[in-house]
Amino acid sequence: MKATFHNAIVRVWFSNQGISRRITGVTEIIREGNLALIKTSRGDKHLLNFNNVNMIEEEVRNIGEKL
Repeated sequence: MKATFHNAIVRVWFSNQGISRRITGVTEIIREGNLALIKTSRGDKHLLNFNNVNMIEEEVRNIGEKL
């Protein structure tokens, strides 16, 4: 699965921990099997074990809000 974004803000919620991680500038999320790769416009890459992820959500920004 592959999803593309335009500098999105994504929040990753982790299973059994009740914590989340906020990632800004997301341009792409690629999932293969149990791994998910999140790429940002800054060139950062975040590799996640998807077995530990409960949910990924895109945060909604107000019109005119900048990253």
